Amino acid sequence: MEEWRQFLARWPLKTYDKGQMILYQDANPNCCYLVRNGFIKAYLITADGNEKPISFEGRGDMFPIDWIFGHSSEARYFYDAYTDAQVYHIPREALLNLLSEHPQHFNRLFHYMIRRTLDYHHHISSLEQAKAVDKLLFALNLLVGRFGKQTENGRSHMLLPLTQQDLANFLGLTRETTGAQLKRLEKLGVIDYKRQHYEINRQKLNSLIAER
Repeated sequence: MEEWRQFLARWPLKTYDKGQMILYQDANPNCCYLVRNGFIKAYLITADGNEKPISFEGRGDMFPIDWIFGHSSEARYFYDAYTDAQVYHIPREALLNLLSEHPQHFNRLFHYMIRRTLDYHHHISSLEQAKAVDKLLFALNLLVGRFGKQTENGRSHMLLPLTQQDLANFLGLTRETTGAQLKRLEKLGVIDYKRQHYEINRQKLNSLIAER
């Protein structure tokens, strides 16, 4: 880990304000981006002008992955700062050289990519659910798995300060439907939420998912 910290210290660490664009869709990236703190939103703009979140990136996440490994010459999505954030700008060749010369870092990246692939599978599973409440259950399970922090009362606090509109867009639902289903889950004791802050009873959440 010390070697990794020394590697990161060689490159610029830039600060972005909430809402500030980091990378435009179809732009040619000039570096790899690695999140030190804060959250980044990756999204598309639909034909009717609405945002469609694809993923949220947090501490330790890199983007755009496909460009980093030569599978795209352009950014597939827009990336902006979902919260105030600090992001390392790392030359692609420097990162690839590190991975090729130090197998332990490549191994860490390999397991990171497996986790992210599973995250995308879980997102697809949430979108495939027929009922709005089921879409929400699967999405909350994904998000708390990625961004949850255990609290003293045995619940998980989701560190990602997700708006209802972005949660709705993430699932292809209206904000009104999403709000109604959140209230339903709150009555069932699955979640407590206020504005953009969520606490989730993972035991009850998993029990409801298992019943599906």
